Amino acid sequence: MNFINMEWFTREAILVLILGSVFAFSLTYTFEYFIKQTDKLQLQKNTKRYLRLPIFYRFAGFFLILLVPIVLLGDTYFNFQKNGIFSFPDPILCSVSFFLFLVGTLLILYCKNYKIILEQDSILSRGVFRKHKRILWRDIKSVQFEKSAFFLSDNKEKIEVVTLLSGFELFLSTLEESVSSDLYEEAFQNYKQFLRKS
Repeated sequence: MNFINMEWFTREAILVLILGSVFAFSLTYTFEYFIKQTDKLQLQKNTKRYLRLPIFYRFAGFFLILLVPIVLLGDTYFNFQKNGIFSFPDPILCSVSFFLFLVGTLLILYCKNYKIILEQDSILSRGVFRKHKRILWRDIKSVQFEKSAFFLSDNKEKIEVVTLLSGFELFLSTLEESVSSDLYEEAFQNYKQFLRKS
């Protein structure tokens, strides 16, 4: 008898997991579709070129948020099936769900607002958790590459451009066109060594 109940419980758990995952991915895709349409409209309004973090990170943020109701409702459902009594989710599970929601929200905000903007005469760095910076191409005094990012400085401000940004090749070509070669030559060599090692 216990074996039959356990088998039923396992089938129910797998079903809830599959349906929950399909639901989460469907909503994530829908949200991401509207975000991409918004981004396209913004790009069509001006000639600025935007470098952003890959879409995967925003997908991950949405997925973490969508896991919260699945986890809480799943726990309530299985407790009801097991005991026949409606009860609120376990407090530890609520804490974990809150943590998932917080991480997902911060990830979405960070990805949505973090951007490197390439203009004809300058480069800008914007982000929800960082100071907005702007450096004119002609004022750049040094270009360095360390670990996995380029650092541009005019001796007052420093802008970091990480290699995982979408459209990173556009940054490299713009840098070559806008800055004297003696400033970025060593940085480019370090970048090529980084590519060979990775």
